[in-house]
Amino acid sequence: MEKKEIWNKFLLPIMENFAAPYSVLRRIFPQIFLLGLIVYFNSLIFVYFQHLDWISAIYAGINVVTTVGLYAPNINQMPSTEKLFLTVTIIFAVGLYASMVQSIVSTVVKRSTWLDAKARWRGSHMRSHTVVIGKGEVILSSAKRLEKLGVDYVVLTSSKEISDSLKSDRVILGDPTKDKDLLDAGIMEAKNAIICMDDDMNTLLVTLKVQKLNPPLSVIAVVKNENIADEFKTAGADIVIPYEEIVGRITAAAAVSNNVAGLIFSMNKVREDIVIGVFDIKNKIMIKDLPKEVIPLAIVKDGKINPYFSKDTELEQGESLIILGNPSSFKRVRDIVG
Repeated sequence: MEKKEIWNKFLLPIMENFAAPYSVLRRIFPQIFLLGLIVYFNSLIFVYFQHLDWISAIYAGINVVTTVGLYAPNINQMPSTEKLFLTVTIIFAVGLYASMVQSIVSTVVKRSTWLDAKARWRGSHMRSHTVVIGKGEVILSSAKRLEKLGVDYVVLTSSKEISDSLKSDRVILGDPTKDKDLLDAGIMEAKNAIICMDDDMNTLLVTLKVQKLNPPLSVIAVVKNENIADEFKTAGADIVIPYEEIVGRITAAAAVSNNVAGLIFSMNKVREDIVIGVFDIKNKIMIKDLPKEVIPLAIVKDGKINPYFSKDTELEQGESLIILGNPSSFKRVRDIVG
């Protein structure tokens, strides 16, 4: 096992649990700082006018902003200036205090906050991983497939639906067009990136940003309009996948034959006349009995793929045959194999 695999799979999951509290603290630090300022100004009033020591003044200041009322100086002995200052601070501080405390508690108790903090720390410390950027079913499906394949990845998305669906410490809820979020996803140390935004122009923008940050990075751009593939190649995309065109052609090929299993994708173009087909063998036949228009690729038996065979190899019931050819010829293949 390589060093990067040990780092990504074993050390990072342990270390991110220690780093997450610090990341969450950084997130709520502005609110905590403002709360401290509120208490400080209230305490300063009591130190100056009531001549309290700082510990007592802080206690009194907290009582004011929380409206607990455990400390209340004699109002008849209070100078008018002190009354004015306290009135102003109470009007502004009490509502602000309640709002910030609610925000802090809400941030700390949310599971998504901790997952996002872990994901940002993990992404910024990962090595040779895949960054999945964007929103939509393509991003969700890619992440799930990478998980099954055991590939190290981090998802950067602005979609809460995707974040909630995956519920993983590998999902960063952020803005893919911002450099900070891209850096948090570890774009500088990634081996490749999959980009699929809500529209092609945003996908192009993110592709340009990614290439600017890390020019050697291999970029896979998923687009709706296949006519702008050249623009993406110019922007630095290594592979451009027109997914709507692919889905359309698979659907059309499946209408011709329900044995279609996939398309041939080469040089950013989909071959319309050649598809991959899978056939279950029901009759005993030989490879040489197949139509000349198709090319047998492999025989599948008991879940194992066998690419080694000859024209005289006999196919038996229970096996499957993977072939390459025009879908219009698949009907003849199906008639032969049963």
